[in-house]
Amino acid sequence: MAYSSPLTETLDRAGVAYELLEHKPTDSAADEATALGLRPNEVAKTVVVTAQEGNLRVVLPSSERIDMHKLRELLGAGKELHLLTEKALGSEYPEFELGAVPPVGGREDVVVVDRRVADLDQVVFEAGSHDRSVRMAVGDLVSLTGARVADVCAD
Repeated sequence: MAYSSPLTETLDRAGVAYELLEHKPTDSAADEATALGLRPNEVAKTVVVTAQEGNLRVVLPSSERIDMHKLRELLGAGKELHLLTEKALGSEYPEFELGAVPPVGGREDVVVVDRRVADLDQVVFEAGSHDRSVRMAVGDLVSLTGARVADVCAD
């Protein structure tokens, strides 16, 4: 039986090509890159933030940190923009393992893709669990999510 998750179901419905990658369980996107034998910039992490308008998924290279000031400026948001707590992540994204929310699948959120990820041909990110990842074309990810592309990493 093929692996199915809210992420793969979304990609299948959209007709998007992707490769499912299995690996040993990892605790971070940097560990995921190591487990897959990839460079850290080839693996993205999804950081979920919340604002007055709702949640937002920010996709950035595993080797980088989010710059909340840049993100606030991009969105015209104030101090109400902050990282989602673990408790909120668990209750708002129960279909995914804690800390493994992918950029797409499940509820529909606004998505921002950092320009460093957007510059890649393909990207790998967690498939909603800590032992499976998806590799897909960045262009498909941006198109499917309607993502905004911007520089949101710390300098």
